[in-house]
Amino acid sequence: MTADLPQRVLTLLGAGTPFCLVTVVVARGMALNPGQKLIVFADGTTEGALGGGRLETAIREAAVCQLRREDIAVARFNPNGEPLPARRALRQAESDDALIEVSLEPMLPPPRLIILGAGHIAVPLARFGKILGFEIVVIDDRARFASRERFPDADDLVVAPFDEAITRQAITPWTYLVLVTRGHEHDEVALQRVVASPAPYIGMIGSRRRVLLVFQRLKAQGVPDHFLDRIYAPIGLDIGGRWPEEIALAIMAEIVKVRRGGKAQSLALRQRPAEQVPA
Repeated sequence: MTADLPQRVLTLLGAGTPFCLVTVVVARGMALNPGQKLIVFADGTTEGALGGGRLETAIREAAVCQLRREDIAVARFNPNGEPLPARRALRQAESDDALIEVSLEPMLPPPRLIILGAGHIAVPLARFGKILGFEIVVIDDRARFASRERFPDADDLVVAPFDEAITRQAITPWTYLVLVTRGHEHDEVALQRVVASPAPYIGMIGSRRRVLLVFQRLKAQGVPDHFLDRIYAPIGLDIGGRWPEEIALAIMAEIVKVRRGGKAQSLALRQRPAEQVPA
């Protein structure tokens, strides 16, 4: 990387662009030096170089993978790009074969929580999301609901039809979508707009009957099964919540579960008899 790396990093962070900063820690028997850096973006494109070839390809792939995990790691490779054991697994008497050790440091904007529907569950949900460090966006087609008075901590309030509003949102692998609208017709139009999105979490509130009805209608409109399988519905972890605050807590807990790879039990239907809606 060039000498203007710090400014480039600041520019990317200011623009909210996710990337992984790769730094050479050890370079034994290779034409690389400790401190050399490479910027790797979420789509695998890079700025800078670390020798090219299979080694750089392996480092790039590891950086993209680490970007999704959101934490810092150290990786080791031989000159052919083959991964090596972690340093702690090696004996002191290991040979002096050539290797490279790099740190992989994800540089990410705050995760975004987009809440579609500004009703009674959305209020505590926005509050919990803010406490957990999410950037909060609230969308509703009713100005009296999507108001600063009801959502003082929201980063953005959008008053517009749900389909139009969600289309204008930038949805990344760090965007979490929650549908708590007042009717299944709003859920349907919003879901149709995010079929191809990379959002890791799409949750929809509703009874089992409402959920299956929405899935039936979407499937009839050509929405693929693999997208329907991504939707967490009914929404939230199974904590027996009844009141808005309890339901909001269950939703936020499920988002944390998805983000961190937890094992808690969700309410979501994972094997849905799409041909039948319970009476």
